[in-house]
Amino acid sequence: MLHSRPYKERSVIAEFLVKDHGRIAMVIRGVRQAKSRSSAVQPFTRVYVSWRGRSELKTLNSFETAAAIHLKGKSLYCGFYLNELLMRSVLPGQHIEGLYDLYSVVLEQLSSDAPVQPLLRVFELELLEMTGYAPSFTSDAVSGARIQSDRLYEFKAGMGFLPVMTPRERDRSRYFSGDLLLSLAERRFDNVQYFPGFKRLTRLAMAPLLGEKPLKSRELFRTREKSVS
Repeated sequence: MLHSRPYKERSVIAEFLVKDHGRIAMVIRGVRQAKSRSSAVQPFTRVYVSWRGRSELKTLNSFETAAAIHLKGKSLYCGFYLNELLMRSVLPGQHIEGLYDLYSVVLEQLSSDAPVQPLLRVFELELLEMTGYAPSFTSDAVSGARIQSDRLYEFKAGMGFLPVMTPRERDRSRYFSGDLLLSLAERRFDNVQYFPGFKRLTRLAMAPLLGEKPLKSRELFRTREKSVS
């Protein structure tokens, strides 16, 4: 389950990522009064569901809880971030091959207290590729020449990476070293000094996919970081 919101007096509309079907919204009737159904509307819970309806909004017929993934601390906020990415980037009823398995694997790794930075970056990169928004990290967008590790490149949304001939201070936020780009292409996360650049780049690349509206999960995470600092 990705997200839920109240619907009428006793029901909710829950958004599920369903294997082989994609993102599906379902009305779960009476769930706000029936504790027996409360597990169906908990984030990160894997359930078997059946539904009815021909419109975009379905009605849940039945469900059976298969497993609940327990996230805590930073991993919990990362899980909320993954869910919000899916809600913003996947259309209702859109099935993206491999996305369900990617999401499941990353959630499992988050629950095992694996380092979150590589997990989030891999998820973002794979999501960009699956949705067709990923730039080439191995060739420049002008000549098609291979990215050189010792050169500097500028990211242009909708195009890719352009060699920087004359650096401009106002464009610094879009500049990345060739070695950083090749590290992302090869999914190498052994250089922690690159982590801020990785995050900055994936945010720039995902902006056309997610739109301009700020992500609530990022604000929640910033609030959490302030409260524990």
